Amino acid sequence: MQIALGLLDESSVQEISNLPIQDLQALAARLKEAIETQERRKKVLNEALRLRFEGTARAILNQEGKDAGTARFQEGNTTVIANFRKKIDWDQEGLEQILAKHPEYKSEIKRILSLEERKYNNWPESLQKIFEPARSVKIGGYEFTFKEEAPTLDEGKNISEEK
Repeated sequence: MQIALGLLDESSVQEISNLPIQDLQALAARLKEAIETQERRKKVLNEALRLRFEGTARAILNQEGKDAGTARFQEGNTTVIANFRKKIDWDQEGLEQILAKHPEYKSEIKRILSLEERKYNNWPESLQKIFEPARSVKIGGYEFTFKEEAPTLDEGKNISEEK
């Protein structure tokens, strides 16, 4: 019998944590599959919406002299609201060159410094210690995965009882 994802809505976290490992594994697998399905569906729908409405929305934004923003228009009895978010990336070297010629704008520019973790990990420990005060590690989330293992001969036995 397949365990239903609805169990996650109907049970407490404590009840779920007490389920047998096989049920937890099955829930994790089914939830992952459901999320992937929903993400795929969302991507298809978003692409269809873009295909249908982007031209009209961009024309409205262009008339307003904008690259991004919100465009509203009617289709039938429905108002379509298209929002194009702006994401700006600045060329760091280019900004440095401009600042060299125009230092009066130095206070207006935010500098972004970072260090690739891969490079940091490849440094000798003595060099890592120099940069360690400026480094912090935060957990962005967690994930548990499962791997089927073959049972061992001792599985389920309490070794202290074997005499």
